[in-house]
Amino acid sequence: MSLSIKQTTINKAHSSTTCTVIQGDSREVLQEYAGQVDLIVTSPPYADARKKHYDSVHPDDFPEWFMTFHEPFFDALKPTGSLVINIKDKVVDGVRHRYVWRTIDALCDAGWFAIEDYIWHKTNPMPGWWPTRLRDGWEYCFHLAKSKRPLFGADEVRQPIGDWANSRLKKLGENDRSRHNSVNKSGFGRDISKWVGKKTVLPSNVISAAVVGKNKRHPAVFPEELPSFFIKLLCPEDGLIVDPFAGSGTTGIAAMKLGRDSIMIDNNETYCEVAIQRLTDEGSSDSQ
Repeated sequence: MSLSIKQTTINKAHSSTTCTVIQGDSREVLQEYAGQVDLIVTSPPYADARKKHYDSVHPDDFPEWFMTFHEPFFDALKPTGSLVINIKDKVVDGVRHRYVWRTIDALCDAGWFAIEDYIWHKTNPMPGWWPTRLRDGWEYCFHLAKSKRPLFGADEVRQPIGDWANSRLKKLGENDRSRHNSVNKSGFGRDISKWVGKKTVLPSNVISAAVVGKNKRHPAVFPEELPSFFIKLLCPEDGLIVDPFAGSGTTGIAAMKLGRDSIMIDNNETYCEVAIQRLTDEGSSDSQ
């Protein structure tokens, strides 16, 4: 590694789980981890969003800038590995600039497979008033991968089926016991009897989580629930997770609590210091 790269490793108490915080450019750092990473989950700096905190990238230039990370990300992942990008379009001169979609299209043109588009539903969006828009209550989470069949642990994110099942499945009609065309002849049908006895179901592709309100000394802290969900879904228990725009280290905290090793990379020295402190205080305890 370059002499300009500094790193600190935090150990989880009474465990072999570690999180290494590296100050440096992830395009350089990841050269040391070719073929070793199971999951990259990150929220990159949004275009022109916070000029005082990031090197500003104009929305028009964002796809080209982000594509400089394409090869380092792709090469670092295992064949079954995944990349999850949490990001949102920017409003420019009153309209949504589609730099996000152009970036995803550029990644797909370069060889990534767009597996699924998830939505982070913000349960507490910021209040305000805008002449042509309502409150911003969601963000994208794009799941891309090196193959069409990446590692996918759906059973790890199952959730309780809910109280509706007790009443709906108690008395099944004839049409509930076989797959049949719907009443409006749409071509969609379902055999509801298959739900009998089930305690859990797969979640939807909408993840509900509150915006982080507490100051983490970083302008764009995403909720721990986001990386936790994708770590359980896309990373094996002995896997390695990377956040190449680590910020205050939320992905590393989620990884440590779930017993996965992780590497947090950021080129900002202050953010690395914040991440180390948070990981020590919030992630390394054996009480998780």
